[in-house]
Amino acid sequence: MRKVSSRMRSLAVLELINIALIGWFVFSALDAPRTAANLAGYCATAILLAVGASYWLVKLGQVRAGLPRLPHAMTFRRLRLVCALVVLAAAILVASALANPPSEYVAGLVLLLLAAAEYVNYFHWQLMYDNRTDLTRLSRTGRLARAHLWRDLWR
Repeated sequence: MRKVSSRMRSLAVLELINIALIGWFVFSALDAPRTAANLAGYCATAILLAVGASYWLVKLGQVRAGLPRLPHAMTFRRLRLVCALVVLAAAILVASALANPPSEYVAGLVLLLLAAAEYVNYFHWQLMYDNRTDLTRLSRTGRLARAHLWRDLWR
């Protein structure tokens, strides 16, 4: 139980740290211009990471309290739609910049792809396999597992 709690807390904290690190890396280290397309990709990614962090904190509370169902499940159902709309809006902004020089949209495009992957990872299929149990299941079944949040929402 303690190991599971520690892992959930770590996942939540790492998602939040990634928001800052990605922003710093893209806009400071790479010096990408702060165009609408680049900012849209970053904002979409940041929002998805914040939703992921929120999920892991709520899940941690569920596990600690021994609750059978995820608290605030309805909120996460709504966030699923909101996140899809955020990714779609970012895609429109990035697509509208494709006629511009690449520096004005490439970072946004990469971040948009990351946001879309995070959306799938949280709300549909688990894309991150970072522990032995998950890797063993993946190699045994040869299929992606359903995302943890997806399973919680459909219980």
